[in-house]
Amino acid sequence: MRGRRLATLAVAATLALGGIVGLGATPAAADPPGGVLRGVYFDYSFCNNYGFEGAAAGSWDWYYCEQRYSYWFLWTFTY
Repeated sequence: MRGRRLATLAVAATLALGGIVGLGATPAAADPPGGVLRGVYFDYSFCNNYGFEGAAAGSWDWYYCEQRYSYWFLWTFTY
């Protein structure tokens, strides 16, 4: 009986601690309003070149490359 009570207490403490830690978490970054993700690149120059070529060809009006960790995300906008 004592082992069962300790197991229940351990599970309750783990769940409570998980809830406290979860309250401090921030939501994932959302897409920019009106933006379309066109590609993910390992290098800024590839991201920028592809964005520039698309803007020059009229595929989109504006673009930017956003870095997250070791990746570059190409966001495009058409107005």
